[in-house]
Amino acid sequence: MSGFNYEKDADGIVTITMDLDAKVNSMSAEYRAEMSSAVAKLQAEEGLAGVVFASAKKTFFAGADLNEILAVEKEGLQEFFDMIEGMKADFRALEKLPVPVVAAINGAALGGGFEVCLACNHRIAWNDDSVALGLPEVGLGLLPGAGGIVRSVSMLGLEKALPFLLEGTRMTPAQALEAGLIDETVDSVEELLPRAKAWILANRDNAAAATKPWDVKGFSIPGGNDKAPAVAQLIQLAPAMLYKKTQGKWPAPAKILDCAVQALRVDFDTALVIETRGLCTLTVTPEAKQLVGAFFNKGK
Repeated sequence: MSGFNYEKDADGIVTITMDLDAKVNSMSAEYRAEMSSAVAKLQAEEGLAGVVFASAKKTFFAGADLNEILAVEKEGLQEFFDMIEGMKADFRALEKLPVPVVAAINGAALGGGFEVCLACNHRIAWNDDSVALGLPEVGLGLLPGAGGIVRSVSMLGLEKALPFLLEGTRMTPAQALEAGLIDETVDSVEELLPRAKAWILANRDNAAAATKPWDVKGFSIPGGNDKAPAVAQLIQLAPAMLYKKTQGKWPAPAKILDCAVQALRVDFDTALVIETRGLCTLTVTPEAKQLVGAFFNKGK
């Protein structure tokens, strides 16, 4: 059975239900092959009205394959860089589809799992205690390297995005909704797919619903770029505030801050590459190896 169940209904909506051959959906080699195949199929579809990403597992998507992260060494960094860039290219292809893409979030979506959601045009989550959302990579000595930094800064602005990125905040659906990181919630898991499809049908003639803000000519980041007075002041003060917290012992927060600031200064796609380079740098640090290793040992 395929790890991605691909179904097109009579309205032209394709539902992709992720059910990878593991306990949880994660950014494994299987995922990468399935996503690339699904994106190519979507690009070739005729009469496509929209796309829904769903999960057959209790967890929507668990994030990175940490075994792969642990295995990366300096001599393998180019291969790792190319792999991350390939995943991000699939996300950009989803964003550039001429139809809306919706994430129907039935369970936890953390790290890479939430980055899957951020690449969609619309995010609907089941409003339940079991659904945790966020980008907690900093706690593993890493950064959100599949677009999480660039997309959250582009969506929220630097001031609002930094706390989520630097503290690795795990949010409830209600908190994520208030923050502007998801678009709506439903009260039961059974409502997710019908609501996702209804939103697509309601927006099938609305080009804006299928277009990311950063792909619109004249887009500006909320709160302004690095030249806006309040943002410029934040950029000036943030490194010292960060050092006070970390004492320079952990490289991930400083790298996250740098990538977030760069997202204000360069175009969207260039910022994504800078983010990938940042992840590559952190992945081979002793700090990341230590924290990822401790995460595995905690589960034993």
